[in-house]
Amino acid sequence: MRSKIFVLGVTGDIGAGKSTAASILVSMGARCFDADSFVRELWTRSELLDAVRERWGDGVLDDSGRSIPSEISNRFFEDEVEYRWLCSLVHPMVRREIERALTSERGWVVVEIPLLFESAVPHWCDMTLYVAASQEVRIERNRGRFSQEELERRERFLLPSEEKRSLADLVLWNDGTPNDLRRLLEPHGLQMARMGSVCAVTVQCSFRNEACRLISSLLRDRLAYQARLIRVETAYTGYDQFLTENWEVRLYTLIHLVRDIHGVAAKELRRLPTPMVVADVLRADRPFMRAVGEACR
Repeated sequence: MRSKIFVLGVTGDIGAGKSTAASILVSMGARCFDADSFVRELWTRSELLDAVRERWGDGVLDDSGRSIPSEISNRFFEDEVEYRWLCSLVHPMVRREIERALTSERGWVVVEIPLLFESAVPHWCDMTLYVAASQEVRIERNRGRFSQEELERRERFLLPSEEKRSLADLVLWNDGTPNDLRRLLEPHGLQMARMGSVCAVTVQCSFRNEACRLISSLLRDRLAYQARLIRVETAYTGYDQFLTENWEVRLYTLIHLVRDIHGVAAKELRRLPTPMVVADVLRADRPFMRAVGEACR
């Protein structure tokens, strides 16, 4: 179980602009992980180096035992069997490393994964974004890096772009400038930022009527979503009996509204310190997070 965060998986074909999209979201407050950076680190590990040496021979490593990228690429992109073999080896390792990194994150995280749909969307991904661009634009953006032939060679074992677009939750066409992409992406980014700030708040009340007043105030001012009133029995150290007249208000809100909720609770309950607890929401689905984000101010 991980602390609740909102994870967006970003993908797209070579030259479509997935890294540009990720950088725009980072400028809006997201944290970002790049699957390629994890891959580069994996190529320093003996587990992977030993596997490719055994499969392809010593020619894929230099005298120091490091991988030779050009030799790896030649074998990887020329033969579909070898392509599938290396993907089956590397992808699970990368996904495990990303999941491990996510355990210490909170809020809104973007994970850039070039082959997101080729190896199935991971369970920790809440939403997927596919950045698309025409082939002509992608060829122009990669001029000086890849020829058209090399671009086609590197993509021939991938899922068709049309199929990946159909699998994505959000598709953005990026045939224009970075500023054009920002204008398209910003409204979605603002929504994702709110979805990544969902939290749960519990306020303890002594009487039902004060709990009802608190709920009315919070919902009226759009400080919370889906408030629940629960009767509880509470025991305290040194007492032999439960206090039966005790009520809890449990609600979902956005983290930036917690201070305002505390102020309303202090006013309605008329006592300090105000008995309030804030907690992460674990494993909420996307429609619920969107509903909270839209309901709160």
